[in-house]
Amino acid sequence: MKRSLLLALLLLPVAAWGYRDHRGRDLDSLERSISHWTPEALKAAPREQQDAYCQTCYDIAYGYLQVDSPRTIYYAQRAIRTAGFSGDSKSIYRNSILIGQIFWAKEQLDSARFYYTQAFDALAKMEASWANPDRHDLEAMQSRLWGTLGNFYAVQDSLDKFAYYYAKAGEVFEKWEWWEDCSTLHRNIGEVYTDNGELKKAKPEYELGLQYARQSGDSLMIAHALYGLGRWYQESGKTTKALEYLTQAEEYFGNHPREEAEGRANTLAIMNAAREDLYRNARMLAITSFLVLLLSLGGTLLVRRLRLTKQELTETSAVLDETIEELRPAAQDDEIVLTEQERKITSLLVEGLSTKEIADKVCLGVNTVLWYRKRLYAKLDVHSAAAFTNEAHRRGLV
Repeated sequence: MKRSLLLALLLLPVAAWGYRDHRGRDLDSLERSISHWTPEALKAAPREQQDAYCQTCYDIAYGYLQVDSPRTIYYAQRAIRTAGFSGDSKSIYRNSILIGQIFWAKEQLDSARFYYTQAFDALAKMEASWANPDRHDLEAMQSRLWGTLGNFYAVQDSLDKFAYYYAKAGEVFEKWEWWEDCSTLHRNIGEVYTDNGELKKAKPEYELGLQYARQSGDSLMIAHALYGLGRWYQESGKTTKALEYLTQAEEYFGNHPREEAEGRANTLAIMNAAREDLYRNARMLAITSFLVLLLSLGGTLLVRRLRLTKQELTETSAVLDETIEELRPAAQDDEIVLTEQERKITSLLVEGLSTKEIADKVCLGVNTVLWYRKRLYAKLDVHSAAAFTNEAHRRGLV
């Protein structure tokens, strides 16, 4: 899975051993509460009881998500089957997305596609029967599915479909003035295009991400947007401009002590890449200058120019080295150490919650959660949700 996919809509994170529903019951009690129901009894039950049964299955499915994916799928499928009796399209929609995301995380994309299609059909039924003039909840569900489908196609390098579904999600974000989501979405598009080498398409997306970040007024969002543009300029070979944006990003990260270390680490990575580009360009310049020197009648002038260029490169390199050294975090032991907040978010990521849902759980902004996710991936040296989950369990971080 691409490291740039920051807006991945993951599953709700809950450890089975610690899960409690709003009535304070644990998973065992939830399972016992519905163990007497048979398919025949559910078919004959009143709609209210069918709905309650679906909700309980959904709660159990989330509870087992981290420790027992097959059982999660089992209860989600029971909810879908019962919702088929009652005609509860919303339950079919959300349980289908839940199962689809499990298969997506396991990179079983054909199975994920089946359940996403089922969720799509259920959403279409809700759209057809929606009578409430307030379409906020409906459009929130639409944007969640479209963002999910965008992520699905992004990992398959189907950029046309990825862009199509992200654009549909973006329309909803703009309508409801969810500026943080708009900023994150367009920055994600820029990241995907950059990873695929389509830099001309990437730059306007990064710029839109910065525009929406400024509209949100969130300095952390602005920091991430500036960082994205810094990365674009570095990938484009424009080192000076890259350092300009990265310096601005560093200033904004300074307003967020919890994120400052992560921001510095990522900025350091880009600056190191810029330094490598600088050295590579210096070598190429030296070789080219030497060849021109041999063929040119104005050897003296070229030698002088080469010396001046070398001096400028040496001075620039020294400034870069000094800046990088100032930003470099203190050395850490080989053991991975997570802060309390990182541990919470690790657990939620392993559980598979969506970015918005994680943000609500830990009372942080959406972009902050995205930043934590990127940093955690870097700490564990992984590039996919499945690899992150396996590594987190292996290291005993959850």
